[in-house]
Amino acid sequence: AYPTQSHEMLFDAHARAFQALGGIPKRGVYDNMKTAVDKVGVGKQRSVNARFQAMCSHYLFEPEFCNPASGWEKGIVEKNVQDRRRQVWREASERRWPDLATLNAWLAERCRACWAETAHPEWPALTVADVLQDEQARLMPCPKPFDGYVEQPVRVSATALVHFQRNRYSVP
Repeated sequence: AYPTQSHEMLFDAHARAFQALGGIPKRGVYDNMKTAVDKVGVGKQRSVNARFQAMCSHYLFEPEFCNPASGWEKGIVEKNVQDRRRQVWREASERRWPDLATLNAWLAERCRACWAETAHPEWPALTVADVLQDEQARLMPCPKPFDGYVEQPVRVSATALVHFQRNRYSVP
């Protein structure tokens, strides 16, 4: 869980996901989220955001984007994830969380438990956790997390303030 939706949060979510999965897959399938795609073209043509592409290059995986309004491209996976997400967030909303770190630790454990409970859509005799264990041997090792730091020059006002992303910061 994150307080906002930004590139920094997206990069951190990928680093945490790769750690949870035990490695990095060769490709990732994405919707056309604004933090990844600047412009959707015809068919599979995309203008990929430079920062998102830099993250993909760092982790050495290939992003693949779905066509808009084409839910069938992800098969039954999207429906299963949507249902499980609703269930987990309903459980989370019934509790009080002292801070974001505690909530995130609970979410990580709850996700692992869900993997162990959920039948794989293509191989119902196996759980998602069983298939993940088999796939981990094919995952690439995790490098250090991607640093999505971006330096942006800004002007200091006459009142010693810097304006950045609709916020004002004082300059020492």
